[in-house]
Amino acid sequence: MPSAAHPDPVILVHGLAGNQNDNWQTMAPYLADNGYCVFSLTYGNMASMPRPFDEIGGLADMTKSAQDLAGFVASVLAATHAPKVDIVGHSEGGTMPDYYLKFLGGSAVVSKFVMLSGVPHGTTFWGLSDLYELASAYGYGSQANALSSFCASCTEFLVGSSFMKTLDAPNAQATAAEAATCPYDGAAVDGVSYTSIATEFDELVRPYT
Repeated sequence: MPSAAHPDPVILVHGLAGNQNDNWQTMAPYLADNGYCVFSLTYGNMASMPRPFDEIGGLADMTKSAQDLAGFVASVLAATHAPKVDIVGHSEGGTMPDYYLKFLGGSAVVSKFVMLSGVPHGTTFWGLSDLYELASAYGYGSQANALSSFCASCTEFLVGSSFMKTLDAPNAQATAAEAATCPYDGAAVDGVSYTSIATEFDELVRPYT
């Protein structure tokens, strides 16, 4: 149960192609040893696949994974009787929760969101986003979309994807002036404390900003 020193349970959210076991073998016990009440989940995996492929998480559409996260947060709150939780997410886990916070009521029950190498505005992935757009423009959209049949979230990470445009759309809470001067304010919502930890040497999130 949460302690007086750390009243918010911490929910660990893994990255693309990870799961709650392989992503958090170091951090989960470290946090627990320091007095935090820690939970984790595996989301976006294909349970119908044979082992070990059924344990590969983060493959589903991120809007669906955000719904799974919402249900998990609700279960943690019910089990701990805590009013709010903190979320620590890596890679996709530092991106998908934004949808939960902005569109599924997460901002009311999440105190802090810590992103470890998240993808806040999409990635060009060394030009893959441009190649994807060119393929669609020249009639190869079905081939370009073939990846989505196995990994729906993969193309959602690309700069300019409909998912990223939805997240980056100016927040309804923002004034017109704020939206004009800060077009990328859309993912952040009031009531949540955000921390983004990134590195300029990130090989997947390009540009790292």
